[in-house]
Amino acid sequence: MSPPQPPVKPQTFVGQVTQAVQTIQAKVNFQALSLNPKARVPELWIQEAGADKAEVYPLLGDRYLLGRSSKSCDIVVRNPVVSQVHLSLSRDVNNRKSPFAIKDENSTNGIYQGKRRIDKLALRHGDVFTLGPPELAASVKVQYVDKPPLYVKAATWAAYGVSGVTALVALAIGLESTKFSVLPLPSPTQGPVVIYARDGETPLRPPRTTAHVDMKLLTDFSTYLPKAVVASEDSRFYWHVGVDPIGILRAVLINVQGKGFQQGASTVTQQVARSLFRDYVGAEDSLGRKLKEAVVALKLETFYSKDFLLLTYLNRIYVGSDTYGFEDASRYYFDRAAKDLTLAQSATLVGILPAPNAFDLCGNSDGLKAVDYRNRVIARMSEQGLVSQDEANRARRSPIEISRKVCEQQANTIAPYFYASVFQELQRLLGKDLANEGNFIIETQLDPKMQAQAESALRDTVSNTGSRYGFSQGAVVTLDSSTGGVRALVGGTSYRASQFNRAIQAKRQPGSTFKLFTYTSAIEQGISPGKFYSCAPLSWSGQGYRSCERSSGSVDMATGLALSENAIALRVAQDVGLDKVVKMATRLGVTSPLNPVPGLVLGQSEVNVLEMTGAFGAISNNGKWNRAHLISRILDSSDCPNRQDLKTCRVIYSFDQSPNANVQVLSPQIANTMTSMLRGVIERGTGRSAALGLGEAGKTGTTNNNVDLWFIGFVPSQQIVTGVWLGNDNNSPTSGSSAQAARLWSSYMRKVVQ
Repeated sequence: MSPPQPPVKPQTFVGQVTQAVQTIQAKVNFQALSLNPKARVPELWIQEAGADKAEVYPLLGDRYLLGRSSKSCDIVVRNPVVSQVHLSLSRDVNNRKSPFAIKDENSTNGIYQGKRRIDKLALRHGDVFTLGPPELAASVKVQYVDKPPLYVKAATWAAYGVSGVTALVALAIGLESTKFSVLPLPSPTQGPVVIYARDGETPLRPPRTTAHVDMKLLTDFSTYLPKAVVASEDSRFYWHVGVDPIGILRAVLINVQGKGFQQGASTVTQQVARSLFRDYVGAEDSLGRKLKEAVVALKLETFYSKDFLLLTYLNRIYVGSDTYGFEDASRYYFDRAAKDLTLAQSATLVGILPAPNAFDLCGNSDGLKAVDYRNRVIARMSEQGLVSQDEANRARRSPIEISRKVCEQQANTIAPYFYASVFQELQRLLGKDLANEGNFIIETQLDPKMQAQAESALRDTVSNTGSRYGFSQGAVVTLDSSTGGVRALVGGTSYRASQFNRAIQAKRQPGSTFKLFTYTSAIEQGISPGKFYSCAPLSWSGQGYRSCERSSGSVDMATGLALSENAIALRVAQDVGLDKVVKMATRLGVTSPLNPVPGLVLGQSEVNVLEMTGAFGAISNNGKWNRAHLISRILDSSDCPNRQDLKTCRVIYSFDQSPNANVQVLSPQIANTMTSMLRGVIERGTGRSAALGLGEAGKTGTTNNNVDLWFIGFVPSQQIVTGVWLGNDNNSPTSGSSAQAARLWSSYMRKVVQ
């Protein structure tokens, strides 16, 4: 056996000092080395048999010899089991952060890790080995200690956590996937969205009766259709496994920024899953439903090819107007087979998928522009290299030529503004994805006769007196005050000319109709209707307000409301507090943003006709508020025990079971007092033009320069409340007053309450 090699000259000053001391003394006293408390260096812990604790040796150098010889070794262990030079301990001199490795220097008793003898070992933190077999009583235990930095520990534990969570998720997915089978795929129950009037028998638009046809191959569709779907709906379709992690991350960021559940990142496969497995996935718009969609999508991708899933999507997706799949939609919208669709036509059908029933397909001025959405799809196809730039330019410059029957059906729809708004409310109730699937029976409270009277009254008023007083548009909303259900809704003079719904979409200053909330707050706080207030001019928050226009001196609160005196309303609001006025408006169903400034009292904040009419409805209903709504019930037409009796279909939503039904927001006494004060508006105030002689009550409203003309009133005995607005879309002034709105209200209500 060759004699042990002398130690390599240490490369560091500390190493040189250490070796010099070892040469003079029999054993290095490592404990005497003083280290910076924050220093982090590897250590060797050596514990001889029978010792209470281990000796700690900081490893500051790059190479050490360990053995019994004090002359040859840096670390001396005086134990008969240990050879003169037992092992060497070294690391890469060019990389001080590299780990140490041990090597057996031909020792007699060897190095053992457990019961296995080793010649060499790259050390890691926590490694334990013995000098000599562990069975020997005198064997020496050695432990290598090199604690990693905190960030390494954190990363390690994070990796363990991710692995654990991944395993749990995989287990959960596996367990969930046993609850349904994808072999074979369930046959879908294709059904339209049928919206019924109040009688439960009259559809607002007759459903299509054309039989659905499934195509067998992707080649049965225009080559542009699959490309358009992938480009628009799921650009990573051929990359993901049914769930798109990049899309999920983007949706999460959008939802966090929006502080709500707004986007769901559904892939094509998830949309197929939702359409075919509705019983398992569910109908609620929630994260839970999205997770179930993901489970089904993952399983579908396991058993079916991408092309088959895309084919299923093309055959089953809802494309509006009771059409399912692109073959049905192609024949309905363009009078041709899906195989013959051009790029422009394919992009049009894909472009309307986000809201099939909300698009303007007949070339009118308002509503969602199908051409804009079509061009977005074409642009995405071009960006992704799915069509050439020349093809994209040619398609983008092509007009949309819809079949004549589409526009004829739209023209024959009962209450078209109401009908279109039902789909918007459906999306709010069920979520955009599920609402677009179809297979729904929707029950409403719309009264076709009342609707016809409302349309006629608005049209006649605008036609006969609008030109004289300078207004060209209007809106009428009638509610059942006992339920909040819409009985009639007119969003403009002509749906064909303009799909903009002025009853719901338009935000308008309500003028003095907003005083309802100030006076109701005053009554609730115990202020008597007979309390007198000064008519003098006043200043509030730096803004000056004029004196009473129809009174002088001082008048009581009831008279101030009847004559719509701004000075009285402002002084009442000062007693009440602007915060109380805002809270009262919110309690009575106003959801539009309200700015608590003095101008709020006079109707400065913008609202819509529907929510204001609903607020008056709560007064009429003895203080019980019901959210103004279009949809009373939603039934799932794909889940009916008796297909011949649609009333047996499963109910998935009912307004009367919602938290917004029959909420007692005011005591009956306060509501009755306000009703009495609102009667005074018609009997002796600004609303005389609305008189019917049926105990009606209401409030006029006019904004600066007569831009907005309002009247909202109700007949308590009939449980009907109606709101009327007249004005111009461009907010230009009129020469009219609230009297024109009140006359329209009276003319219309006289016919519907008989």
